[in-house]
Amino acid sequence: MRSATALLALFFMTSTVICHEVNTFDPEYGVFLGDLSNNGVDAGLSGQVFLVNASTIQIFNFTFNGHHPDVYFWLDTKDAPSNDGLKIPTFEYGITPLDKYDLQERVVLNIPPPHKIVDKTQPFKSLSLYSYANEHNFGSIVIPDNLIIPRSQSFGSELKGSRYNLRSGPIYVVDKRTIKIYGFTFEGDRAPDTYFAVGRGTTVTYDAGIRVAIRGKDDAGITQITDNYRGGTDIVLDLPEDYDIHHIDWLAVYCYKYRVNFGHVTVPSNISNQIPPYVPRQKRGDDQPTPPDSWPRQVLLGTNARKNFTFQLGHSGGEKGYKAYSHMRTGKYVWYVNGLMSPDLYLKRGETYNFFVEGGNEPETINLYNPLYVSADREGGFDKLSKEEQQKIVFYTDGDANSHAGKLCAWSNEEVNPDVFSTFNDFRKSLILNCDPGTQRGFLQFTSNSTTPDVLYYQSSSNFNMGGRIFIVNEMPQNVTDVMEEPFEYEEYLKKLDKTSEINSAVVKFIFLIFSLGFAPLLL
Repeated sequence: MRSATALLALFFMTSTVICHEVNTFDPEYGVFLGDLSNNGVDAGLSGQVFLVNASTIQIFNFTFNGHHPDVYFWLDTKDAPSNDGLKIPTFEYGITPLDKYDLQERVVLNIPPPHKIVDKTQPFKSLSLYSYANEHNFGSIVIPDNLIIPRSQSFGSELKGSRYNLRSGPIYVVDKRTIKIYGFTFEGDRAPDTYFAVGRGTTVTYDAGIRVAIRGKDDAGITQITDNYRGGTDIVLDLPEDYDIHHIDWLAVYCYKYRVNFGHVTVPSNISNQIPPYVPRQKRGDDQPTPPDSWPRQVLLGTNARKNFTFQLGHSGGEKGYKAYSHMRTGKYVWYVNGLMSPDLYLKRGETYNFFVEGGNEPETINLYNPLYVSADREGGFDKLSKEEQQKIVFYTDGDANSHAGKLCAWSNEEVNPDVFSTFNDFRKSLILNCDPGTQRGFLQFTSNSTTPDVLYYQSSSNFNMGGRIFIVNEMPQNVTDVMEEPFEYEEYLKKLDKTSEINSAVVKFIFLIFSLGFAPLLL
């Protein structure tokens, strides 16, 4: 339940947003673009849309019922969306279709580079919720002509000091509470008790300033500068919550122990009132904490004794499985590799490995048609991507995304609830492997080289969020646990079932014999 303070803030924000006129600037939200609402079909759609800067949009109080498939945020150069438009990924769902939003206070959309709201070739004219597969518009706003675009602004000066090799390149106000320093150089490993600081007044003093966080370094709390910034490093500073660029006069590199100003710049007096509003940092789905009772992702090492990997389908494992450790929404099936749920694969650079594909080869049934490919994108689903997204994908397997399909083998059991199992191994014992008879499995060989990225992903071309990571290493790691597989080849699996059945039958016969001979007390 929301607190009373949160509800009051939400009410105030909502009432403030409603009062805006299109293409007017608000320093807290940005340039108002309009209200999203249903376009004929009831999608539970609502939200107030603002432009933050040339490449960022935010929507307040956003709702979408999630009842409709294959829906995305969509920019188009026309007043209504078309398949020639541009999909906008979300922090919540990445490039995959939208799910339910229930009055989410803020949704942030970053326009994929190199695009901007006003492209060099042709400006975007509409933002919509659009089904790419069904070519249906669930609701749009038309982006006005002569659009006001909040922009960052240069300080017009650079840091330079006489101690510890302090210097920088250009300094920019990114938004009201964010400053970016290009080419920062400083011997922080030698300077004592030194921090970035901002403050009021014409003179940099101990009492007039406050320490400032370096993004990435100080996310858990502000600490002194101890790194040696050589050769120019771009850094981002986050101003404290009660400060913004219009209420500080200087930015300094300051030694608090000896109260020494190593160098500072003055904040320009002509900072525009239409600087982009501050947007809190958004977390991707994979930035969320992993539930404590989830099953850990398992590992297979590509050693000399393991050069073959078999890719089959398997149950995604409910709340404890793939969803928990990947932090991604998935469908019924994910890849099982050598009988394990989407394990991490460690493959040695330059070595050749054999991939056998048993993910289905009937395109008419999308969930059971899963050609395998390897790429650097984490979501997969190549066939569901827009044309522009497909052009950005680099394949590290031969052929195209649909070259490597094979017979269907799937681990499943509709009668079990995965959430009641404490481990994946216990869960997999409840699953039954079934394979289509009489069809061939797919095959491909994978060989990395010196230019292959360190991290790749094995994917399905037909479905999002099914795959796992491939780490390309020069030597096999010693600090990970390599899993010994249970039988996963169909013939071996059937033999194990027969053997288990024989053992169980023998046990039953033995117990029956004991009872029939009157030795039942021996079992007690």
